[in-house]
Amino acid sequence: MKGLIVTADHTVQLVDDIPMPEIGPYEALVRIDCCMICNGTDMEILCGQLPEAAEYPLMLGHESAGHVIRIGEKVRSFQPGDQVIRACLPSNARYASSWGSFSEYGAVLDYAAAAADGLPENRIRGGMTQQKVDARISPEVASLMITLKETYSALVRVGASRADTIVILGDGPVGLSMLYGCGVMGIRNVTVIGNHQDNLTCAEKLGARQVVWAKDAAQLQQVQTELGGQVSLFIDTVGTAQTIAQGRGFLSEDGLVAVYGLRTGSELTLPLAGSRNFGLRFVQWPVQRQEYLAHEPITQAILHGKLDPELLISHRYPLSAFAEGFEQIRKRQARKVVLYMHEEP
Repeated sequence: MKGLIVTADHTVQLVDDIPMPEIGPYEALVRIDCCMICNGTDMEILCGQLPEAAEYPLMLGHESAGHVIRIGEKVRSFQPGDQVIRACLPSNARYASSWGSFSEYGAVLDYAAAAADGLPENRIRGGMTQQKVDARISPEVASLMITLKETYSALVRVGASRADTIVILGDGPVGLSMLYGCGVMGIRNVTVIGNHQDNLTCAEKLGARQVVWAKDAAQLQQVQTELGGQVSLFIDTVGTAQTIAQGRGFLSEDGLVAVYGLRTGSELTLPLAGSRNFGLRFVQWPVQRQEYLAHEPITQAILHGKLDPELLISHRYPLSAFAEGFEQIRKRQARKVVLYMHEEP
């Protein structure tokens, strides 16, 4: 079957010789409809910056949505026709796997059934976030839910619902997803600082109280003056020593800088002279249990139309045009890019 792989020289190729997955008793076979390009992990793999992805050629992708077409004999949570997310492929004789969702078919594990039957947690943990999605939600938004759940769970972990004033640094897909999550939580006093006018317009539509174009020095200085010492939570989706220091300048006493954007392998040196009391927490890797629990509030927010998640999707391509999708992200001209696995944009 067709799918995308990354080669040892860090190029993406479309191949047609990926073996069909063979499902086990607790697994379901999924026809993958679409998969988002992850602006973080997928691009880190492509640039050779993710140590965990060191075996090539490598099957890519993890933000997929599709429909179940067959189930194993011990599956109890899924039925043929169900929409599911995060279908994956195991490594095979030809290709290693980094989840492998950029393919025509994949598999999901019935975590609930496997856990109830006593299978070891370390063998089934990956299936926890392979969840059923309401049929009223489009495949594109279903695949987007993976990012929305990851960022929402990060907000839960840093206690965002208790924050009275929040600043989000970064208007890329992570920053906008954080803003979406704030809206789901009912948080309205959120300022977004970013470099992309189109994305800042999107942030306004997603409920930001104010947006700040970081390239406008006067506007940035004004908001730093207005909010300096008043922000209880500063969410840094860039993750450098400079941006963390910038966040500290906004914080109230005992405020928190939460970093979601730290690149794999990064080293930071943070000057602390003259610092008031503040907290610093790194939350860029999702916790599966928290992501699992985020499924219901994100689902309800989408179904009840609180905010339009499709605002986060900027580009759509058939699988054959994958190179253009990756190029748009590389040039930082895209929010979320969706690829259709069966040429059905």
